[in-house]
This record gives sequence, structure tokens and C-alpha cells, in this order.
Amino acid sequence: MPTRRLTRQLIWQLLLYTLLFGVAVITLKAVVVWRDGQREMNAIPDTVSRLYLPLLGQSAWDVDIPAIQLQLRLIGQIPGVQSVEVRTELGQSLRYDNPALQDQYNREEYHLPLASPHGKDSIGTLQLLVSRQPVYQAMWHEVLSATLQFLLGFFGLALLLWWLFNRQLVKPLQDMAQTVRNYQPGQALPPLLPGSPDQVVDNELSELARAFRSMSDNINRHLAERSGIENELASHRDELARLVAERTRELDQLLRFQQLIAGISTRFINIPLHDIDQATDMALGEIGQFMQVERCYLVSFSDAWLVDTVHEWCASGISPTTHTLLGESLQQRSFAWQQLQQFGVLSLDALSALPASATLERHELESHQVQSLFMLRIDHMGRPIGLFGCDMVSRQRQWQGKEQQQARLLGETLANTIIRRQQLQTLSSTQQQLRNANADLARMAFSDGLTGIANRRYFDEQLLECFTQARSQHQSLSVMQIDIDYFKQFNDSYGHLAGDQCLRQVAQCIQSQLAGTTALAARVGGEEFGVLLPGYHAADSLALAEVLRQAIWQLAIAHRNSSVGDRVTISIGVATLQDNHYASQQLMRDADLALYRAKNLGRNQVVQAQTPPHILA
Repeated sequence: MPTRRLTRQLIWQLLLYTLLFGVAVITLKAVVVWRDGQREMNAIPDTVSRLYLPLLGQSAWDVDIPAIQLQLRLIGQIPGVQSVEVRTELGQSLRYDNPALQDQYNREEYHLPLASPHGKDSIGTLQLLVSRQPVYQAMWHEVLSATLQFLLGFFGLALLLWWLFNRQLVKPLQDMAQTVRNYQPGQALPPLLPGSPDQVVDNELSELARAFRSMSDNINRHLAERSGIENELASHRDELARLVAERTRELDQLLRFQQLIAGISTRFINIPLHDIDQATDMALGEIGQFMQVERCYLVSFSDAWLVDTVHEWCASGISPTTHTLLGESLQQRSFAWQQLQQFGVLSLDALSALPASATLERHELESHQVQSLFMLRIDHMGRPIGLFGCDMVSRQRQWQGKEQQQARLLGETLANTIIRRQQLQTLSSTQQQLRNANADLARMAFSDGLTGIANRRYFDEQLLECFTQARSQHQSLSVMQIDIDYFKQFNDSYGHLAGDQCLRQVAQCIQSQLAGTTALAARVGGEEFGVLLPGYHAADSLALAEVLRQAIWQLAIAHRNSSVGDRVTISIGVATLQDNHYASQQLMRDADLALYRAKNLGRNQVVQAQTPPHILA
């Protein structure tokens, strides 16, 4: 934005005020001149009446024409009188016109009575024509004269003021502004008024210069104070940044430690036994990397500090060593054992801290190139169950209190790992025992105690399941009902022990013939057996039944009271699933009927259930 010079502003303001003052003075003079002129014009009739009318009346009475003309000429020469005319009562008239005031406007006419010198009777009238033009001319002359004088003084004053302002005010202010503009805070302020000491105050400029110098001193002092404060703040800021960075590292490490603890704890929740070793190795690797050690291990005790299991993680290039403790008792290392037994921790920043009595420990650590180590005893319910430790091989390390505290928390977490492993091992053993017991119970529940094959309960359950599946999927299904011929006579002749042995032989023979097939054999009564044949058609089931009959015949179990022959024989009834079978009991009933027919036909034979006529059609 362009600047306006102070000289011009002040000069124009002063000139404007001077001009207004001059206009006011000139106007006042014009008004005075106008007023005086009006007063003179208004006094003309009185002057004429007082000075000229008596003589003019005498001359008119005497009819002295030359005297009258002289008087009229004198009256006409009064300033402002344009014309004068005398008119008598007799109709005579004389007139005088002022040649200098002809054709003037703004005039007034006066009629003065002309009296007789010997009385008061009127002998005529004096007519005056007065022009105000001289008043105007005098007023304008005065205005022009005053204006010319004012303008001459006005311009002279303007030049003088211009020179004074530039010399006494503007130039010093410009120099001061240039000095202040080039001034840089923190530097010494040069003289603002050359040739005049800053301490001397003799006018407003020197006072302004002193104020600037005082302001400069205050600014420099403030800058010095601010610089000191900034330096102090910078020092505090750097210290705060260092503390924040350190605290941030601590919080980050604490967060990573919490995540490590949470991850390890979560990993071993509901973990199966076969995955616990791998999970433990992964946990030790995470712990070793977090604590920045070169070897990290977890040892569990079975009893009397006897090492039961060993898990170890080693950094790249570091050889594992802890496996050498497997199967050994830690009590053999008296110094380490006493430290762990008494304090629960063994911390060695250097091997030189070992006492002379710790010969075995020193030998083992030197052989494993251990520079520093930290061991922590892991307890559960008041007894030691394991050991957690960290080694440094490449350099010595001073174990800080924070690191020892973290190691204790990790040891407590790993204690859960050892406990979890022991619990899982106990649980696995218990579950195996339970599975064996359940298998024994299942065999007892679904097998016949005498023959060892399936019992009637299991046979019925399987029959219902196979029947439902065959009906829904339109598959084949056949069943057999087997009865030992004349078994009561066998018991009466040979005794019940022989009868039981006969039942076992028959059952095992049937079971052996069905091996490799989907068939199920079961003892469904005293001397009765049932065979379930999923997927078997009628012809296949009949062929298999004949095989079973021949196998029992070939057993050649002696039976002297049998009406069929000299050995034990069986009769078989076979039934195959048909459309009229809506329940498994119907299928078994048809097999029973076929068995009764086989017995009625002479026994030792296979009979198939009769097919309903509408099925044959």
C-alpha cells in the first residue's frame, strides 16, 4: 500500500485550515463593506434633504435656473445618485443624469418634497434615483484586494511551512524510520537523531528517539531473557524427550512382556499332550528373544531334584547343553543346589563370582562356555517342580532387578506349563484306563459271556438300525435263526459243562465262517443263534446258511442221543427283507417260522421263509 508523506498531510491540513480562515476573513470584510455601503446609500436622502433642499427650494422660488442646475449637478455627483429631477407645482421640471451610472440595475427611487423658503408650503418635488451598484463594486473591490493579499501570504506561508516541516520534522522522522526499519532485535540501536544525544529530551522527536531506544533495550533484554528461557526449556525438553523415550521403551517392553505372558498362557490352555513339547519349545524361543539371551531352558523334576524332562532354546550358533542334565539329580551340584534351595535363584554375572568349592559347577560352565547365567527355582504347592534358566555365552551380563523380576514372572508362567504337562500325562493315563474299562464294559454289555459273540441286546439294536437303513435306501437284508438240534438231550446226556463247551464251539465256528464279511453273529437264546446279513439277497443267504450247516457237521461233536445222527447238527431258518416287512420283528418272525419248518422237516437242514403270493406275482 503506497504511503502518504507526512509533510503533504500536515501542509494540506494547515493550508486547508488557513484557506478556510482566509475565506471567513474575506467574507467578513465583504459583509462590512456591504453594510457600510448600504448605510451610505440609505443616508443619501437625508444628506440631500439637509444640505441641498433648502438652497434648491430658494432657487426654485426665485426661479434661478442656473442655480437650480448647479444644485442638481452637485446632487447628481453624490456617489450612488444615478439621476435627480426637480418638478414644480407649475409643471416645470429640470433633470440631471449622472453619466457614470447610466443603465444600472438594482436601484431605488426617492421623492423629497421641495418647500417654500418663506413657509411650509410645497412648491415641488425632488425625485432621486439611487443605484446600489457602487456598493457592489466597492464590495467586490475589497474582496478581490483581500483575496490577492491572502493568496500571496498563503503561498508564502505554504512554502515556509513545507521547508520547516521537511527540515525539522519529516527528514528526521524519515531517517529515524529507516534506522528502525533496518534495526535487528538483539543488536545495538544506532543514533536516531544524529548530532543530538539520545539522553537529552528537548522536543517530541528526541522524546520519540529516547522511547525507541528504551523499547530497543527492553526488546534486547526480553530477547536475552527469552533466549535463556528457551535454552532452559530446550534443556528441559531434551530431558523430557529422553524420559519419554525411556518410558516409552519401558512401556513397549512391558507391553511386549504382557503379550508374551498372555501368549504363553493362552497357548497352553486346552493344549493336547502331544503338542505340549512343541509349544514349550516355541515359548522358550519367544522368551529367549525377548530377554535377549543366548540360551534359555526349562527343566522339570520328577522327585528329589531329579531331572525328568528338558526343553532348551539356543540362539544361532549356540550349542545346546542342558540335555546333559536329563536323568541326573541337581543335588549333585552342591553350590547350585544350595543356592536354589535356600534363595530360589542363582544369579551369576561372571564365573569369577563362583566360590572355590563350586568345582563341578565351574567345570561344567566353562565346558559349555557360559559367561553369565540366571537360574530360577519353580515351585508348586511348596515343593520344587522345575528350573528355569538363561545363559550368556558370547559376553558377560549383569542381571538387573527388572530382568530378575520378569524372569520370576516367566518362571511362574512356565510352572503352569510343567503342571499342565503332568496333569495331561496323568489325565492321558487315566483316560486310557477309562477307555480300557469302557471297552471291557462294552464287551460285557454287548457280548455273550459264555460264547464271546454278540448278545441278544446288541443283535436287536443292529437289526433295527440295518432294517431302517435297508428300507430307506432300498437295500437287501437277510437274517438267520439257528438252533442246535436236540440240545436238551445233549445236556442231559453229557452234562451242563459239556453243553457250555458245545455252545462255545458252535459259536466260534459260526464266527469264523463269517470273518471278513459284514455279517453279525449273536447268541439270541439258550441254544439259539442269530445272524444278521446286511446287503445279502435270498440266494446268497441260503448259500451261506448251507456253509454254516456243513461247518457245524464237520466239527463232529459227538451226540449219542440225537435222532439226526451221531454228532451235533443245526437247523437254520432264513428270511429276506420283502415289501410286506414294515418292522424288524416281522422279518425275525419269518425267520423263526422257517426254522420251525426246518425242525418239522427232520432238522439238520436250511429252510427259507415262504414268500407271500402277491410278492411272487
